[in-house]
Amino acid sequence: MSNSLDSLDALVESGRAHLLHPITEFRKYEKNGPRVVSGGKGIRVEFADGTSAIDGLSGLWNINVGHGRSEIGEAVAEQMKRVPYYPAFWGYATEPAIRLAERIANLLPGDLNRVLFTSGGSDANETNFKVARFYQALKGKPARQKIVSRGWAYHGITRGAGSATTLPAYRILSEPDPLHVEAAAPYCFRCALGKSLPSCDLACADDVETVIEREGADTVAAVIAEPVLGTGGVIVPPPGYYERLQEICRRHDILLILDEVITGFGRTGKWFGMQHWDMQPDLVSFAKGVTSGYQPLGGVALSDRVYETLRDLNPEGLPWMVGLTYNNHASACAAGLANLDIIEREGLVENARVVGDYLRTQLRNTLGGDARVAEIRGVGMLAAVEFAEPGTQEPVGGKPMAFAAALANACAKRGLIVRALWDNLAVSPALCTTRGEVDEIMGILSDAWNEVS
Repeated sequence: MSNSLDSLDALVESGRAHLLHPITEFRKYEKNGPRVVSGGKGIRVEFADGTSAIDGLSGLWNINVGHGRSEIGEAVAEQMKRVPYYPAFWGYATEPAIRLAERIANLLPGDLNRVLFTSGGSDANETNFKVARFYQALKGKPARQKIVSRGWAYHGITRGAGSATTLPAYRILSEPDPLHVEAAAPYCFRCALGKSLPSCDLACADDVETVIEREGADTVAAVIAEPVLGTGGVIVPPPGYYERLQEICRRHDILLILDEVITGFGRTGKWFGMQHWDMQPDLVSFAKGVTSGYQPLGGVALSDRVYETLRDLNPEGLPWMVGLTYNNHASACAAGLANLDIIEREGLVENARVVGDYLRTQLRNTLGGDARVAEIRGVGMLAAVEFAEPGTQEPVGGKPMAFAAALANACAKRGLIVRALWDNLAVSPALCTTRGEVDEIMGILSDAWNEVS
């Protein structure tokens, strides 16, 4: 692209006229136009106007290996020379899809041995909802159609995934599918049940069982949970929560789906978020970090008992009626293989653990002394700062999200991209981030804090 001002102005005007953007207010966009991204290196992203910024959210928690990894592009280009794509229907396969499925199955804990690749996280969750309902029907329980998700959850924006998403902003002007029901989140600071640790005895986990019993266990196919609730505010559950949740699901013969879209592929300092707890889910959804965003790719992983039920009980002659045009996309899977090579070769899972701990320590050192900082939390390279009026759960200044948004905007002016999530500020740079780069982030954040304070 030409760097001339005239060419950039024309491109911005064309974008303003023709290109739509998600999670964007159209009136503001028509006024301001797009900010054109032209490149990036490591944790920095570059813009066509010659400026740059630290990408403090790794895109959307997905650019795990950082920007500018040419070896991923080279792997995709090489695959495109051979066979860029062929449908995965009727047993057709490509080498990258087979090799990536084997690799992910070996990385996942337990017996999650079968993998189907999708185009992203929303359709991965949609696929798993369908798999859970198939499973229950084949077990002779076709009335088990409902999916239980939790408050503050984000599972996507398509019909089923959007219905499992319980954040109110994503439900404006649309009604969720009535087959999706909500239970309490393990959100200790804002407990929906009005309880507190340790006297609560994990009442939030028990609320899932309360919802199951209220709806009737014979109507529930699955419970879906993010190991760490991401878009809801980087909410880490209390110890023992997931062990109890898994026991509840097993006791009622309800499948447990783990949404590892954000937490997978090293983001939490382990390969998968579930590995922080003693868990063995029935189904897993993944996306984002599987290619670090270099190609669109998501997927589902099935436990042996789910797969064997689908294999053995499905009527003879009836194929598995799940399918998307771009399932098992060859070029996207080639990107996934190259991406995993980088993560393993550079020890980025361990780096996310070590530097992630340092990130939260520095957040506490930088902001933790202010009474408006209610909580600093996270795991691995996944962190958030929650703000509230001192001693309360009320938003700072009385207006929800306003303080966090003002802080995020002040950071953006200084060249740091972070994200306001309700009354939280999310800070989650790439897994390759160094301690020195964390210090640089903290310097910008400190200056921004002084402005909004």
